[in-house]
Amino acid sequence: MEKLLYAFWRGAPGAAELTRRFLSELAPALRARGAERLQLNVADFSDLSGALVNFTLHSTRPPPDGIVSFWLSSAYHRAPAEQLLASWCARFAGYAVAESTILANVRHPPTPGERTAGFSQVTFLQVPPRLTSEAWRRVWFEEHTPVGLETQANFFYIHNVVTTVLSADAPPFRGIVEEGFALEALRDSQAFYNARGDEARHQQHLARMMASCAKFIDFDRIDVIATSEYRLHGGHEPAL
Repeated sequence: MEKLLYAFWRGAPGAAELTRRFLSELAPALRARGAERLQLNVADFSDLSGALVNFTLHSTRPPPDGIVSFWLSSAYHRAPAEQLLASWCARFAGYAVAESTILANVRHPPTPGERTAGFSQVTFLQVPPRLTSEAWRRVWFEEHTPVGLETQANFFYIHNVVTTVLSADAPPFRGIVEEGFALEALRDSQAFYNARGDEARHQQHLARMMASCAKFIDFDRIDVIATSEYRLHGGHEPAL
């Protein structure tokens, strides 16, 4: 089995209409073509005034409007699924990825077909020219991951490492991160950095995170979007 992940650009339809069509039409059709563990993340926050600076980081113009992911027996069999995606959105860029569940969502378990609690920050990462792919992944996984767990109030945390680019015109994303946060964390930096009511702790966590990110991220080569997540499967989360 392979996990396929598609960044998408919605075009004319609004986020609500796109979500409705995905849940009612596209998901059943994808399942009929062999897709399993379907998930939709859609950037549907119409008002991001006052949101954290994270959500202003867009090196891709325009930035993606979300992601669709599912598992297939092989990416070789993806053509029927991609035909459906092409009928649903204006553009997509596909990637086969290796999923690594760093922190499973056991705090707010999703109900299949319903919106997951809070919001999901989706981050599209590129490899800076100053690093090899091997060095970049080592810093991301081995050095940065514990910092992310220790300084943020995320309740799930998933790495998707790109193994194969599936679309000829795909942006050069090499990692896609999914992180779940409470809605308050969209605008409240203390809530985001797990430091409610403690400004000294907040500044410490913020400084650690920024220093860690600078080791493997060039901030002119990153895209961050706030999304609503819909998991359309009841599969158990991986557990340690």
